[in-house]
Amino acid sequence: MNIIKRKADVAALLKGFDQLAEFDQLGQKHYFVFEDTEKDGQCTVMKYGNASFSIHCKGASYCDSDEVFLEFDELIDLLWKRRKAVNAVLRDALKEKVS
Repeated sequence: MNIIKRKADVAALLKGFDQLAEFDQLGQKHYFVFEDTEKDGQCTVMKYGNASFSIHCKGASYCDSDEVFLEFDELIDLLWKRRKAVNAVLRDALKEKVS
């Protein structure tokens, strides 16, 4: 998976989400965690078997009350705005593949 340089890269990341993300056997979903630099916490993007995506963020001073389900285009916009944090995770994943 390449780092995000264009919005098209975000769409490609989401289309290949299952290959990049961890799998939660209990919840039967794939998930990807990145830093929430806006609120000093972490956000988790989740993809369920029916191809729906949700996000949940939490930190020391806040926690979203529920997962928020997003349409594909909404998620692209959200990840595009937070691409610096997402790219940090992608770079780490790329390093692990090379090692």
